Amino acid sequence: MYRTTKTLILIFLIAIVTSCESTTADKNSGITFENGDLMTNATADPMGNALVYPTGKASITSQVKVWAPDFTSPWHYHPYQSIAHVLQGELTVNFDTGASLDDMSPSKSISSTKTFKAGDTFIGTANTWHFSENLGDEDLIFMVSWLAEEGAPVAVLADKK
Repeated sequence: MYRTTKTLILIFLIAIVTSCESTTADKNSGITFENGDLMTNATADPMGNALVYPTGKASITSQVKVWAPDFTSPWHYHPYQSIAHVLQGELTVNFDTGASLDDMSPSKSISSTKTFKAGDTFIGTANTWHFSENLGDEDLIFMVSWLAEEGAPVAVLADKK
């Protein structure tokens, strides 16, 4: 088990580093990169949930997101935890910790809000309804990588109104 866990962590970290190295930033964007740890010995997400691994065949999905000011995502949840790093701007995540995952309605209530600023790295919360937004006055740029199960979606959207 320990060897499998160690291998999964190594694969996940390689995916993050590879996505960083293959991305080029505009010299005028103000984004700078420095050598150093983004996250060390993280064991829980911002809501206090312990880090867990998928039970099926593992796969990694990595994305770079660029959201204009005033962008708001729909209500959704992720069946898997992720590692996210904010490169520019602020990411605000609004959670409904009381809604059942079976409740696909878009009518939810905010019970907790977390804001992540440029330079913040965190484990994304799994299996909790939330929506995310860019409340700032500049583009929000962040990257996120999920260690999920092969062929499974990394997000489940609430039904549209």
